[in-house]
Amino acid sequence: MGCILSSDAIDDGGQPIQSPILPGDTYVYVPGFRVPKEVNFTEILKGRISAGLAVRLQALRSQVIAIECGKTPTSVKLTRKKSDLGTPGSSELEKALLEYLPVLLGFVTGGEKLSSGVVFEWTNVEDENQDSAAASGYFELLSVLHLLGMLALQEANSCLTPRPPADGHNLKANAGMCFALHPIFSFGRYISANFTWYRLSDENKRNAIEIFLKAASYCQCAITSVLPNIPEEIKAKLPADLTEPMLRTMEQQAIGQGVELQLGFAIDNVQASLAVKRRLACEQVKAWEQANEQLAQVPLAKEWKEKHLRFVKWKLAEAKAGAHYFHGLILDEGMEDDAHAQALVSLKASYGFLRESQKARSDFSTMEPFTKIAPLWGPMKYLTSKIPREVLSKERVFRDLYQREKLPATTPELPDFPLALTAEPFVLPPVDPAWKREPGYEPKLSLAPNVPAFLAKRSQGQKQAPVSDLRRARPMSPPLVVTPEMVEAR
Repeated sequence: MGCILSSDAIDDGGQPIQSPILPGDTYVYVPGFRVPKEVNFTEILKGRISAGLAVRLQALRSQVIAIECGKTPTSVKLTRKKSDLGTPGSSELEKALLEYLPVLLGFVTGGEKLSSGVVFEWTNVEDENQDSAAASGYFELLSVLHLLGMLALQEANSCLTPRPPADGHNLKANAGMCFALHPIFSFGRYISANFTWYRLSDENKRNAIEIFLKAASYCQCAITSVLPNIPEEIKAKLPADLTEPMLRTMEQQAIGQGVELQLGFAIDNVQASLAVKRRLACEQVKAWEQANEQLAQVPLAKEWKEKHLRFVKWKLAEAKAGAHYFHGLILDEGMEDDAHAQALVSLKASYGFLRESQKARSDFSTMEPFTKIAPLWGPMKYLTSKIPREVLSKERVFRDLYQREKLPATTPELPDFPLALTAEPFVLPPVDPAWKREPGYEPKLSLAPNVPAFLAKRSQGQKQAPVSDLRRARPMSPPLVVTPEMVEAR
């Protein structure tokens, strides 16, 4: 994942010590990678398909394994103890997986009889003893899509990590900057770090939103195009990482973090209305609530599940802090009875969720495996400063001017908005033409998403609804165009 266990430092006696403080901030939680193990296609498929196709399958899958081994330390692989975020190997591995997909799809669309004798084996790098294998092309396809999704999340974490400017000059810190961690130095048994502040560009943020959508699209494809076609006996043996609840968790996590970046753009834009900011914050809450519900159903090992749950609850508390803050500001502008009392209660709830998020952030960091949390940035850098001051200010004003208003017994409910930021399922490539030249190959299956016939017919006869301006990854730069779909009357 995008977080690391520890790093070796040297004490006075020259012995390595372990410290949870590391270069490489956790902006995105990336669950453990699953990587393939060698399969001898040329031997297993001898006489069943042509030697040329078997050799090509062998070469493409071996290329994936070779890149994976080449981008990580020997015998360590992509464990949490090491980090290679941002290395060229990630893009090379994605390219190798995408080249492997068209040839792999021949196994799937040609029926299980082609791949039934081939055992595809993968290992979870969180625990090298946790291998999973199945004699099914569906299992291999699902594993490839999962790895592509995790690579995208890792890429997003790298994209959100501030880098020093190209000219090498340091920049002064301001509200729009994050800091990067210089190499760790050891003095006795104390670890110190030298921090320099660097600006995270808007382009990086926009790119990160697109990458989050890419990660979500891989998960969507796995859910809609692959899982429904997997035989029940294979589906029952799938590892927890490949189950539908886990894939939906990762999809919603990616969407939630994308909306967080959009909210940051709205906060930075002086022309963005409170209604737009509230809507984005409420959408963020919805995404993280769905991620939390789905993750609770995943049969992960206790320690890894708890670590992931802490991250989701941390981000959910942050989202609720922002949503109740902007909702409280809008309520305070209302003319309804007890509007100011409701606003005050909503703002106090915002402060409560802010404190909850700070505790959850710390709990996530200190829970094994220890991780280094990124500094406050984006919406939370703004909200951490604004929420406490706004609560104190509104309490003073309420005490002086609105004491007669009745405080509600419960926190005012947040408005319910549909998610504007959504990912379209990744479109699987066509089957490699080499399969069509294979004797006896007759494609019988389609991996198109399962859509009821009446829905397909209805969608063809209707015009596509306009997509909200918030759908795509771009900052809301002036002049701001607010569509009816973006704003709901309070």
